[in-house]
Amino acid sequence: MVTIPPDVKRMMNAQHVILVGTSNKQGIPNVSPRSSFYVDNDTIYWYEIFRHKSFENFMKNNWVSVAAVDNVEFSGYQLKGHVKIVEDKGDYFFADTRISKNLPKNHEEYIRKLISEHDVKIIQFQPLVLYSLNPVEFKKAPGLLESDIDMDKLPELEEFSMLDY
Repeated sequence: MVTIPPDVKRMMNAQHVILVGTSNKQGIPNVSPRSSFYVDNDTIYWYEIFRHKSFENFMKNNWVSVAAVDNVEFSGYQLKGHVKIVEDKGDYFFADTRISKNLPKNHEEYIRKLISEHDVKIIQFQPLVLYSLNPVEFKKAPGLLESDIDMDKLPELEEFSMLDY
């Protein structure tokens, strides 16, 4: 499991948005923002309020990319890993409590209204790879900060997991 560094957590919380990238079984990509999330030391949780493309993709391919970008500092991070729906009631309560405390103030009321109107799922994202999106850092092995997996096998693993789901 990859530990999410404090700088990455600060950036995600300061920007109040993460970008979630998924792909369907055919490999067609989808990117969708999330503003209702909580970043723990090695996990990111978010509300899945609507069940559109991202949610459908989760069901077929649990490999997901999460990115955070600071457009003022021209920096960012991308994490790749697996998602699952939080089913355990204790885990759900833990995540729900923290996400609800972390809602962006400028549209907290709107999000709470949506939550009351929908059967909200909570998604748990476990990062396996952490990259820097800072172009200067791409001199390193490509901006890689930390990984739990053999990077030489990542493309093979991604392809394999897509066929598996």
